[in-house]
Amino acid sequence: MTKGSKRPSTAALSTAIAGMLAASAAFSTLGPQARAASGGTLAPQAGPVAVSLGDSFISGEAGRWWGNGNLAAAAFCTRGGTDRAAYRFATICRYDPKGVYDGTAVDPRHPTTTGCHRSDVAEITGTRQVALTPVNLACSGAETEHVLSEPFKENKASQARLLQTLAATHQVKLIVVSIGGNDMNVSDFLRRCTDQYMNSRPSCAATGEGDRLLAQLPQVATNVGKVIDKIRQVMNAAGSSTGNYKLILQSYPSPVPTSAEVRDIFPEAGGGKTKRTLVGGCPLWDADFDLMHDTLTPAIDTMLQKVATDKNVTFLSMLHALDGHALCENGTRQAGPSEDAGKLGSQMEWVRFGTAGMKISQGYQQESLHPNAFAQQFQGRCLAAAYQNPSLTQICGAAR
Repeated sequence: MTKGSKRPSTAALSTAIAGMLAASAAFSTLGPQARAASGGTLAPQAGPVAVSLGDSFISGEAGRWWGNGNLAAAAFCTRGGTDRAAYRFATICRYDPKGVYDGTAVDPRHPTTTGCHRSDVAEITGTRQVALTPVNLACSGAETEHVLSEPFKENKASQARLLQTLAATHQVKLIVVSIGGNDMNVSDFLRRCTDQYMNSRPSCAATGEGDRLLAQLPQVATNVGKVIDKIRQVMNAAGSSTGNYKLILQSYPSPVPTSAEVRDIFPEAGGGKTKRTLVGGCPLWDADFDLMHDTLTPAIDTMLQKVATDKNVTFLSMLHALDGHALCENGTRQAGPSEDAGKLGSQMEWVRFGTAGMKISQGYQQESLHPNAFAQQFQGRCLAAAYQNPSLTQICGAAR
C-alpha cells in the first residue's frame, strides 16, 4: 500500500472475498460463454476452503493455453486448438482471456494495475478433489512484500490481509504458498538471457548472470521466512492454531530441459537459431538451458526447502513437475493447425513458449515460460495428494 493511501474497509474486503468464493465454486466447469451467461451469480460451495498465496506460478499464469501451436496454426482462430480463450461466433473469431483468467487478464487500458492471471485451472482448483473449496489470492508478479503488507494489482490489500478477512468467516484447512522468484527478478533474468541469444551475444552463463542471481538467495530466504511467520500470525489471530490447518511452501519447476534434451530440430546455431526462436519459442543458448535446469532452479528449490524445514511447514518440491514436458524438450511436440490440443496432453509441451518475434502475437508476454493448462492440472493433483500426505517433504514429479 502506498504511504498515505486509505486502508480498504473490512466490509469491502469481505465483499471481494465473497466474489472470489462465488467464482471459485462455478469456474472450472464452465467455458467463457457459459460463465458470461451465468452472470457470476452462482453461490459458493459450503465447507472448508483451500487458499493459494503468492506469484504467477500458482496464480495460474499461462493457464489459457493447452500447450503450444506451430506457426502454421497462427492463422487459425483457436491457434491449432491451443488457445482456450478463443472461440467462433458465426464466422467471427472471438477471444475471451478475461474469462479464462477469472476477469484478471491484462487490461490494455491499465496495464500496470491489472493482470493477476488467476486461471480457471490454477493449481489450487485441484483441491476440489479433497473436498476443499479453492480460493486463489495469488497474483502474477507478486513479491514477498505483496503477501506481507502491500496491495498489488487487483488485490486491494496485501494477500495476508485478504487471508485474514477470509479466515474470519471461513474454515481455512489448507494454505499453499509460491513466492520468492520475483524478489530475485527471475523474469528480467530470463529476458536478458533471451536478448543475449537473439542478438548473438555471450550467454548468461558466460557473463555471470547466474552467479548474481544466486547471490540473492540468502535475502530471499529471509523474506520467505517472514511470509510464513505472517501467515501463522494471521491464522492465530483468527483463532486457528497450527494443528487446524496445513501450510505448504512449494518451489518452482524448471520450464526448460537440459541442452542435451532439446529437440534436434532446434539446434542453437546456424539455420536452427531461427527455428529455436520463432518456432520453438525457446531462444536461449545451450549453456543457459543448462544453467537454468541444472543450477538455478535446483538452488532455489534447496533454499525454499530449508526455509520450510526451519519453519516446520510442509515442503512441496515442484522441481521435477515438468520433467518430460518442458519447453522444446525431446519427446514432446506442438499441436498442428487441425488438431484438438486439449486431447494431446501426454504428448505436448506443458510450458508456454517464449513470445519472441512473431510469437508475441499469440498471447501476453507475461505468459511466457509458465506452466500451461496441462501442467496446472497436474500440479493440482500433486497439491491434493500433498494435503492428504503427512510427510513434511513431498515431490511432484511429471509422467508422460
